[in-house]
Amino acid sequence: MKIAVVSDSHDNLGNIRRAVEDIKKRQLNVVVHAGDIISPFALKLFQGLKLYAVFGNNDGERLLLSKIAEKYGFTLEEQPLFLTLEGYRVAVIHGVDGADKTRRFAYALAKSGEFDAVIYGHLHEAEVKRIGSTLVLNPGELSGYLSGKASYAVLDLEELSAEIVLLK
Repeated sequence: MKIAVVSDSHDNLGNIRRAVEDIKKRQLNVVVHAGDIISPFALKLFQGLKLYAVFGNNDGERLLLSKIAEKYGFTLEEQPLFLTLEGYRVAVIHGVDGADKTRRFAYALAKSGEFDAVIYGHLHEAEVKRIGSTLVLNPGELSGYLSGKASYAVLDLEELSAEIVLLK
């Protein structure tokens, strides 16, 4: 099973549209968003896809985001979100405080051995790493605001591998 993984879209509507278009071209029907969607109008752009998401530290309009998520059949929760997708166990977090605590949180989840994949965001830096038998993935930032590189990831749960996709 291959899924798309995004994070830190920060209301960059153009990049969200381009990513969703590319995701649909790749025939990926499931998207995991690791937080910082920001506004309800940005969340609506994922309609037509099965979306699982966590709130990020900049997601201020949580009540309205939750209503939009419910309307479109999305799953949107506080972190951590624990998923089972076709038998694969996936943990999704946004992050906490700074880079060190965020990585420690993600890596601790991976070291627990309870998950096939751990997905996190918040740092605006792509990372694909193995810890034991668990794949740890940060898809980078979809917004491209901090790094200048807009990216998302394609996660292959069967192979436990991921490809970082740079938007052009």
